[in-house]
Amino acid sequence: MTISLQLLEFGQLRPSPFEGEKYRISWRKDGVLFTKYDDQVKIKIPVSQATGTWKVEVQLLTDEVRKDSNGVLQDSAEFEIE
Repeated sequence: MTISLQLLEFGQLRPSPFEGEKYRISWRKDGVLFTKYDDQVKIKIPVSQATGTWKVEVQLLTDEVRKDSNGVLQDSAEFEIE
């Protein structure tokens, strides 16, 4: 099973990435962090291991913004695979 994120072309997704800009992406299943998927936009999971509640957290890190008080550079989504 493959899960893909659709993100705006910032950070490592730019055709010519900017220095000092990247997405930090983390994946959790049933509350457990899966570091092997860190910063990956597309992950492949064996179907036998996919069942559970997943959460993905995305944060855009950039030298251009010093403080993100309103949290506009980060988001998360939760979904369940049965």
